[in-house]
Amino acid sequence: MGVIRWGEGRDQSEDLGPGEVNASVYSDPQRFALERDRLFRNTWHMAGRVEELPDPGDFLVWEELGQSVVIARQPDAGLTAFHNVCPHRGARIVGKSGHCDSGRLTCPFHSFVFDLEGKLVSVPEKETFDPAQLVGLRTAEVAVGIWGGWIWIHFDPAKAPSIESYLGELVDEIGWYGMEDWKYHGGSNWVADANWKVVLEAFLESWHTPTVHARSVRGGFDVARSTFATFDPHSMMVVPLTALDIDSAPEPVEHQQYADCQYLLFPCAFLNMFPDQGYLITVYPIDENRTSCQGYVMARKTAPEGTDAATWDRSVESSFGVMDRIMEEDLSIAAEVDAMKHSFGYSKNIYNRLECRISAFHRLIDQFVAD
Repeated sequence: MGVIRWGEGRDQSEDLGPGEVNASVYSDPQRFALERDRLFRNTWHMAGRVEELPDPGDFLVWEELGQSVVIARQPDAGLTAFHNVCPHRGARIVGKSGHCDSGRLTCPFHSFVFDLEGKLVSVPEKETFDPAQLVGLRTAEVAVGIWGGWIWIHFDPAKAPSIESYLGELVDEIGWYGMEDWKYHGGSNWVADANWKVVLEAFLESWHTPTVHARSVRGGFDVARSTFATFDPHSMMVVPLTALDIDSAPEPVEHQQYADCQYLLFPCAFLNMFPDQGYLITVYPIDENRTSCQGYVMARKTAPEGTDAATWDRSVESSFGVMDRIMEEDLSIAAEVDAMKHSFGYSKNIYNRLECRISAFHRLIDQFVAD
């Protein structure tokens, strides 16, 4: 998307929408199973920030989609990832994130021992096994990488494209922020009583803001001038900030400096970026009717020009309250929407131009589940 002038940018709303989606996509258990096995299993996932694993021996337990993955910092500072399940009889190897000085993790069921690469180190009563059963035995590997200061995982190491290839044009678009040099300030967790797609759709359009977020977001966004673009399979929305005088800005304008830029990192990560701070929300189904959300707040390490450090610290701290209020409002309306999905009077969703990213989102999911 590069450097643009508002009104002359890359607005694809006419190409992307409007559209319609059958109501069954939110309630069909067979479709949900296909989403789990064909969509989530074959895409990259943002699993945390590199700051969460600063030292060798640190490990992070990521648990979403009914999966448990250990991501560990190695002595050479690299990362490894593997399924947190013992290949003996399927027990969870480690219960929570932590640090391991010994570099060894012991299964709590029969004391099988693994290193931080997931390789089997020792087996009690080894002589009682058929030797062939233990040859090459280890935990199942998970692809892992770092981009933008984020830890990414993919469940199929043999087929996973590079993260840069997966992000495509967004490497430059999001790379503008230099998030690898930002500071992670912490996060929040929520559980929504709604299908994961109902939850995520709230992040793909902003014209519900005056209604749903009337209390938490009192103006500040020029929703009518929003522009939209896709970067197959991802998408973005640029919402100008009313506090900044875009029209009098020197040309060309870098939109990241003048707008709230909202990115869908397909399939289920929402990145909401302002010029100097932002937050990430990941959205994962627990089952057809419940959704797990994880929020991360981050900001530039130094205050913007013209802002003193104390004011900047207060601004970043206030981001938690803003994120929590917005999420509470979004998840509340999502639950109300989801509660009606079995209504005899509800058969489909219809989308206007401002909801074009939702149309594109569903078309991409259709492609995955149809393969």
